[in-house]
Amino acid sequence: MEFKCCSNKAGEAREIEKVYGFLRLVADPNRLKIICILGNKSRCGCEITANLGISDKLVSHHIKQLKKINLLTEERRGNFIYYALDKKVLREYKKILNQVIK
Repeated sequence: MEFKCCSNKAGEAREIEKVYGFLRLVADPNRLKIICILGNKSRCGCEITANLGISDKLVSHHIKQLKKINLLTEERRGNFIYYALDKKVLREYKKILNQVIK
């Protein structure tokens, strides 16, 4: 698909908005760290908190923001919630971003 950033086509404008939302949300240093911490392994919220050295409440806020763009999945295991990167969603954003910066 040819991508024209200045196009007025509705589909291409939606893709630009999607990339904008993604970049805006991951531009925060703590959110980038969470993405890095999760890498290829799911982790419980307590592990993320311990690695970041910030409050549980702030970690929860950042996780909520990343979930808004469907970048994280969660799974309850007993009393803990484990988070993981949704690799499919990440690949979609990468594909769109690559088209924008061609």
